[in-house]
Amino acid sequence: MSQINQLFFREVVDFLTENVKINRLKKDQLDLVAKTYYNYIIHLDKLIDQEIIIEKNLLDSNPLVNLTNHYELCIKTLIKLFGEDSSIFESKAKYSKIYFDALIKEKLWDFDSTILSKEEFEQIAVEKHIPVFFIVDGINLLQSDYPSEDIKLMLSYIFKGIQMYDDITDIGDDLREKQFTYIISNTIQFLKNDNDYHPDNQLYTHKAFFALEELSNPQFEFMEEQFSAAKEIALKYDLVKIANWIDAIDIQLKDWKNQIDEIRNA
Repeated sequence: MSQINQLFFREVVDFLTENVKINRLKKDQLDLVAKTYYNYIIHLDKLIDQEIIIEKNLLDSNPLVNLTNHYELCIKTLIKLFGEDSSIFESKAKYSKIYFDALIKEKLWDFDSTILSKEEFEQIAVEKHIPVFFIVDGINLLQSDYPSEDIKLMLSYIFKGIQMYDDITDIGDDLREKQFTYIISNTIQFLKNDNDYHPDNQLYTHKAFFALEELSNPQFEFMEEQFSAAKEIALKYDLVKIANWIDAIDIQLKDWKNQIDEIRNA
């Protein structure tokens, strides 16, 4: 997960409650819920992806214990903040299932033969970040006039943008580890159609994505469109911190694209 992704999810409550009139204690509790659940799914995701190597030193800092502790603290804080019978638990269950189903769907894709459409990418991109929606529902319980549907739409744009960002920045590692993504699907199918795909030389696939304008340029345009749409909603509700965060990403994207163009035209 990229640094921009991590920053957003660690600060999501601060970002989303910039103009919400709830007391400091409740805001801090909701922030703790978001952070503990985020840490829980990060640990779980690493285990599923086998990023954590089973070694003796794990007995000193066992990831299974860590994820359990994070989850238990999340639930305890939710009960303290909303009560045991709150609808927040239905929301959490709903969006958690969508998230975990998305993880399984990804594992069912075949690296060399699955063709992932842009629509399927957009759906999975939202599903892989959707637990944040139960935090939005929590804010709505604390302030009933919170524009939760517009905020979820804004978040959906952000999720699609940062998923594309992650897929591009991680393309080398993903190819090496046979981790299927939309970027990889798109590149492989393009090369296959041109009779130029070499499955034993994934470095070539990696270079092809950045070398060919018809492969990389549309993805940069897609990210810019998603972040622009998200910023429009953020400004509508005076969410200046999110707008500034998007501005910082836009600068990165422009610099990144300029570097690629310079290399391509050298």
